[in-house]
Amino acid sequence: MIPLLNFPKVQFGFGTIESLPEELSALGVSRPLFVTDQGLVKCGVFSMVRKVMPSAAKFGVFDETPENPTVEGVERGLRAYRAADCNGVVAVGGGSVIDTAKVVSVLAGHPGTLAHYHEHPEEITSATVSLVAIPTTAGTGSEASPGAGIHSHSTSRDNAGVRSRYVVPKVAICDPTLTLTLPPDLTAATGMDALSHCIEGFLSKSVNPVVDAIALDGVRRVIAHLERAFANGNDREARWNMAMAALESGISIHKGLGPAHALGITFGDRGFRHGILVTMSLPAVLRIMERHAADKMDRLAEAMALNSRQAIPDAIKALNARLTLPASLCEIGYPNADLDEMADYAFKSFFNFWNPPYHPTLAQYRAMIQEILG
Repeated sequence: MIPLLNFPKVQFGFGTIESLPEELSALGVSRPLFVTDQGLVKCGVFSMVRKVMPSAAKFGVFDETPENPTVEGVERGLRAYRAADCNGVVAVGGGSVIDTAKVVSVLAGHPGTLAHYHEHPEEITSATVSLVAIPTTAGTGSEASPGAGIHSHSTSRDNAGVRSRYVVPKVAICDPTLTLTLPPDLTAATGMDALSHCIEGFLSKSVNPVVDAIALDGVRRVIAHLERAFANGNDREARWNMAMAALESGISIHKGLGPAHALGITFGDRGFRHGILVTMSLPAVLRIMERHAADKMDRLAEAMALNSRQAIPDAIKALNARLTLPASLCEIGYPNADLDEMADYAFKSFFNFWNPPYHPTLAQYRAMIQEILG
């Protein structure tokens, strides 16, 4: 299967945030709704974006996006959009903010509820209002991806999101300046999230050599630059390369994801960050994929500057450790849970039927979960 691709117009580089007014004008957006979160308001990043808008510009602001995107967050954002009589959306934030803004842009242009378009994504059309995505982390790649992950509530596994070519932002403004103040823990977690998207997108059985090359380039950038950005947030070269890796990870998602994301969703019922959950799942998944996607795993090892595909899982585990990311669910205080129920949930995840090269068995999922639980 060759996936249908739809990418945004991209403004990339230091200072590109200055292009926002021009891009909004080109889209015919005269009164945007800015979607962001309280963390970005308090640290001053959101004000950096607001300052580029003309002094007479009219816009609305929804700055209460939850850490994990929820149906309630979308509904509140949509009310803010309508209350301010907006005609476009600007997302300023990480994956939760951008995913929330994506669904607001869908519902602002379509009748009905999120639940309807979750069940019937084929009914999402070009009526989706214009969305400009301005990522402030270097990780999820949501600025270029065709989906939005939304939960029924903050501690729910339930997927209430949407996937459509019309969910992709019209414009992505990727200005590494906005990531310079990203703290080390979020630099690490979002950077490894980008790596997981590049890896699982590359391993997908969907056929697209161009996206494969982009995914491997993203892998190389993360391996070469994430630790530098983690150690020194003001390393502009590292920040530039991580912003590019994140954009490439969003492009990689067009090919599909796989079992590490099935596991991340399975563990997502306690409110922990999705990127951390996927990252700690990746080594266990790749030990299995090494036996079922040998050729691609060899290419992945080369991109990671490793001598063999067998070295990949331990290399990722070691990188997580150097970035002080947790190695197990036990480390983050995940409570005791029903192992069989979790394995069944992961086994039945739609990520298994989407595009992975191999669908792990129920027994393999149980063993992986036992390992990740620690």
